[in-house]
Amino acid sequence: MTGYRWIEASAPLLVEHAWVLRDDGGEREVLLPDGRGLVQLVVGTPGARTDVLTGDRADDDSGVRGFSSRAVVREQAGPATRLGLQLHPLALALLRPHDLLVDHAAPLASVVDEADVVLARDALAHGDDEDAARVLVAALVARSRTRDRPTGVTAMAEVVAEVDRTRGLVSAADLARAQGVTVSDLHRWCVRLVGVEPSAYLAAVRFAGFVRQATGPGPVAPRDVVSALRWYEESGPVPREVERTTGLGPAELRRVVDRLTETIASH
Repeated sequence: MTGYRWIEASAPLLVEHAWVLRDDGGEREVLLPDGRGLVQLVVGTPGARTDVLTGDRADDDSGVRGFSSRAVVREQAGPATRLGLQLHPLALALLRPHDLLVDHAAPLASVVDEADVVLARDALAHGDDEDAARVLVAALVARSRTRDRPTGVTAMAEVVAEVDRTRGLVSAADLARAQGVTVSDLHRWCVRLVGVEPSAYLAAVRFAGFVRQATGPGPVAPRDVVSALRWYEESGPVPREVERTTGLGPAELRRVVDRLTETIASH
């Protein structure tokens, strides 16, 4: 990977930060299922995404993605500049309350007006990364103000903060207890505002947190994920602890390692 930049850009419950990656092509990275969506603006050659577990492939161009439940390998065939806005887990509930895009993407125009897309693309093409991020963040804030705020957002935001604080190593029952609600209430909030049930949300955060402990911030290479997972497997974990620690069952963990190893060998 070449030219990765982290950019300070945020809006409460919408955007957590931004990044820009200038890539000459020929690289692969693993996109981790960290419980968050993404707004992405691409100038140049679009990439391709391959689901690690299913093998399904899709284009990776400008657009907005929701919660991802599985790791994805992204390939960049040609030169491109990408601007990404990491979304808060509740962002799409405020922007697209009736379609949270779980494991799917939608055109950028579904959350940002075309005029703002043009302004941001022009700024990005001229190297004005902060201006491009600022335009898109402002556009998301403006869009959210035209939508009714869903019920339960404030309480679910506190749940999200606790999940982040614990890296997902917490039970749904403990999260519900901290809010003084039932597990059924938490389940209903999570499905309506994040798009998945609590167990799937926690699993994604656990997996991303486990890998990030080994790789640090920024783009993640397939070989780094394989190294982290192999190290864990070789440490001899008790089977029932594997899912609690990594978010994956033992069989899924082995399948991810095998598929990523194949990806490395084919590159």
